[in-house]
Amino acid sequence: MNVCTLVGRIGTDPDMRYTPQGTPVVQFRLGVRRPVRSGAGGGGDTAERQDTDWITIVAFGKTAEFVSQYLDKGAQIGVVGKIRARQWETKEGQKRDAVEVVADNIEFMETRAEAEARRAGGGGRGPSGGGGGRGGGMGDNMPPPEELELPPDEEIFGDL
Repeated sequence: MNVCTLVGRIGTDPDMRYTPQGTPVVQFRLGVRRPVRSGAGGGGDTAERQDTDWITIVAFGKTAEFVSQYLDKGAQIGVVGKIRARQWETKEGQKRDAVEVVADNIEFMETRAEAEARRAGGGGRGPSGGGGGRGGGMGDNMPPPEELELPPDEEIFGDL
């Protein structure tokens, strides 16, 4: 069974594109906190801290339009989807691969007032407090829309 549920903050502004067939597709990075225990195993002296894992999220169709219209860097969201690994070759002949979550459902995890306060307070605040992921933009990880392997329409749109 391939089902993934994540809660985190968007670390990059969503990147909206369209396939040659006109299907909207959006990609962004989601920062998800993970507790890390340090100290000697075996008992009382363990300090707990948080690390952040940066997960690439991809959404198609109406979900992509929702993300593009309403969500931005720093927004806290919940994502339910499927993990997908894929490979492609760049125009320069370099082989690339990616592991990402293809979102089936994305939900707000903050109120409108919280989102407005976050935006007024200096923009996106990432899960680690720094506001952003590792490295540069996502363009290097996402092939052009014509190279994306789209799932069948019934998987993208469900029973609309």
